[in-house]
Amino acid sequence: MMASAMTLFASRILKAQDAANGEGTAEPPKEEPLFEIKPYVQLMGPDSVGIGWMTAKKATGYVTWSQDDGATWNKAWREEDGLLDANDIIHRAVIGGVDPAKPLRWRVHSRAFDTFGPYKVSYRGEEQTLEGGIRAILPRQDAVSFAMLNDVHQTLPIYPTLKAYVKEPVNFTVFNGDILNHIEDEASVKAFLLNPLALWTEATGAPCWYLRGNHETRGAFARHLRDYLPLVEGRFYGAVTLGPARFVFLDTGEDKRDDHAEYSGLTDFDGYLARQTAWLKAETAGEAWRSAKFRIVIEHIPATITAARRYSPSVPRILALQEVLKTANVSAMFAAHLHRRGWHEPEAERPYPMIVGGGPKSATLTRCDIVGGTMRISQFDMSGERVVDEEIKG
Repeated sequence: MMASAMTLFASRILKAQDAANGEGTAEPPKEEPLFEIKPYVQLMGPDSVGIGWMTAKKATGYVTWSQDDGATWNKAWREEDGLLDANDIIHRAVIGGVDPAKPLRWRVHSRAFDTFGPYKVSYRGEEQTLEGGIRAILPRQDAVSFAMLNDVHQTLPIYPTLKAYVKEPVNFTVFNGDILNHIEDEASVKAFLLNPLALWTEATGAPCWYLRGNHETRGAFARHLRDYLPLVEGRFYGAVTLGPARFVFLDTGEDKRDDHAEYSGLTDFDGYLARQTAWLKAETAGEAWRSAKFRIVIEHIPATITAARRYSPSVPRILALQEVLKTANVSAMFAAHLHRRGWHEPEAERPYPMIVGGGPKSATLTRCDIVGGTMRISQFDMSGERVVDEEIKG
């Protein structure tokens, strides 16, 4: 990335920090802007992505997209029960049928309403658009690369620092939980999650996969988080095959029992993870998982660090996921939560290697590059030093 682009990325992140703190001043716009949060792109599959954005006023929202350098454009709406996206400030659309070997250009379109009656609406101003794009989701079938960020905990300057160490393109980036401290209101979602997702998408030219951490289950507004994100089948967990690798993303929920005083009797992660564990059993028994050259698990809370240290042993639901994975022929796990980076070799309780990202004071950029029959896992600290460099053969 060029130095001038990095400077712009850093300045925009810091402006978001000022906005979140109620600081900074801006010159009055010459015309009324409509877009408040630029588009962020969520990976949905090898041939689909979800695009989300926010407008300052209630508006329409749809996406047009092209893969032939703008010669033809296709349209994607968010449609629910026959009603198209309108009269809202949160906008999402899923682009399906993408050729994963070609770059994708997209435009988001919105137009604000003046009135929205039962039989007639009137608009305020003209339709406004923003254009962007990503590189090919999967330019080669025998190769895939991704980066992982985790435990940022609202420390926005981490992003431009770690972006400098993405020297080669990646196919996607995992935001592996605890990106926020807790979720009190929409302003925190915008400043500390959506804006970083949008800026990181723009800076890397690749989609993201947001995976919820335990801190993002906390706060008065946490139950509205899913409203802002394009999610595969509406779930925070899921699986996708990209080239030679099958990826499983697990939502490990909270790190304490449901009856803990902090939760005030308002959680049922036991039930949630029981359903997810049943899903995981079916997934790891399926052909897509079993036939993949590499089988990768990404989760926020690791259940087992070493045989002598089973994380959160008082939370059986987390250990239940681990029991499924013990016999699932996992190639590698990518985890977070501990705030201590580290590479952990396979052992009896966890018969596969695991890398844990650090943060926020010891934040890391973790990277995985799969080419042919080799997976290389690297990790960089905030100074740019490569602190992990490991290879796994498929």
